[in-house]
Amino acid sequence: MVSYFERLYYKDIGRFPVINEKRELELVELIQAGHKEYINELILGNLRFVVSIARKYQNRGLSLLELINEGNLGLYKASKRFNTKKEVKFTSYAVWWVRQCIQKALFDQAGIVKIPPNKLALVSKFRRLLDANSGDWYKTLDHPDIRDVREEVVEVLEKMSPVSLDAPLNTDDDDDGVNTLLDVIGRPPEQEDDIERKELKAVFDAILADMSKREEAILRMYYGIDFDREFTLEEIGQKLKLTRERVRQVKNKALRKLYKNKELQNQLKKNLDLLSR
Repeated sequence: MVSYFERLYYKDIGRFPVINEKRELELVELIQAGHKEYINELILGNLRFVVSIARKYQNRGLSLLELINEGNLGLYKASKRFNTKKEVKFTSYAVWWVRQCIQKALFDQAGIVKIPPNKLALVSKFRRLLDANSGDWYKTLDHPDIRDVREEVVEVLEKMSPVSLDAPLNTDDDDDGVNTLLDVIGRPPEQEDDIERKELKAVFDAILADMSKREEAILRMYYGIDFDREFTLEEIGQKLKLTRERVRQVKNKALRKLYKNKELQNQLKKNLDLLSR
């Protein structure tokens, strides 16, 4: 149920227009130069973007307004680190930081995930490298400092971000070059235009057509393809009359199948590159 304050927040969002990509880059450069007075303009111009992400984490211990505040913090962090010289949209880069800040806040208030200090240090190194590589998961996972321990990094990130769209996927015992959903399937940020959405949707459909009916159903539900939200493993299991573990096994098998198909991988990478421009 939407609270009175949340209704007021939604009403206020309409007062602030979405800023265009050129102005967005100008604001990022000004913020990086130390002009903090431009932070509000960047945040207000991306309120719809942050709210669309925050709503996916509702009913997990924090109010929607608290989630939005954490998301705005992630947006600010992204603005401080974004490389404006790269041909990547700011929101394509910022989505990772928005989600990470929201997820960290949820886990901090729940206090249910215990990660050993040495593993946290490893993940911190991974995040710094990911940041330096402007969010390029392929390049970061293949970095000399990460390549030999990437399975450990994946394991910790999955514990910290169990529902993250761009969290690395567990590939069990097969070392196929661990990938994230963004690497393997991908999804455009909320502010991508309709033409790019339809083009990538066509790629999804073509790829999933090569899956078994069960694999296709599980991937579509788990990643919210043609749905208004992502489903948990438990929810999928209930609908398909499978155990949670069996759903996880089928999901990972299907993703390994995608990754091993170089033709599909190239097709996906081409479309994901298009979405990053």
